[in-house]
Amino acid sequence: MKTPNFQVHCEKNTVFQTVVKKYFILALFISLGIAAEPEKKDSANDIKINADNMQYDTSHQHADANGNVKLSYVVKGSPVTLKANDLQAVFDEKGNLTNATAQGHVEIDYDGTKLFATECTHDFNANHAVCTGDDVTLIQEKNEVHGTEATLDIATHVFTMQASQEDQVTCIVYPKKKE
Repeated sequence: MKTPNFQVHCEKNTVFQTVVKKYFILALFISLGIAAEPEKKDSANDIKINADNMQYDTSHQHADANGNVKLSYVVKGSPVTLKANDLQAVFDEKGNLTNATAQGHVEIDYDGTKLFATECTHDFNANHAVCTGDDVTLIQEKNEVHGTEATLDIATHVFTMQASQEDQVTCIVYPKKKE
């Protein structure tokens, strides 16, 4: 069955948005073939995108979200929250998110680790994310790492920080107190 070709556009603070938003989300999931059972909440396959404005093009399985974007999903049983100014998301023919690119004041919260960057691209098929910016910051507890590019291997949960040729990676590490 071929998915119908349509575009949806929601504007912030409209009465119409409140009513249509629920139906848009339901129609989006049905058109993608991933409608979940009501009793299942926040499973590993749930992906939620909230934004002030969002467009979804079913013919290209592509979503553009702008303004106060929040992408939520689960990796290895741990929730991931990504916040940014803008987000472009690409889905496969089954409705699975395959790639997401966030731009502008990107903040990622994953398993007790926060990452701040200008832009992040996550390849969901490869379980790999790359974040870039003038000051990419990774914070875990009180420890901080600064650079210009952070790479995350989701499978191993290993972050790698790099810096441009003019800069150096900076680490601030606080040893744990002995008990």
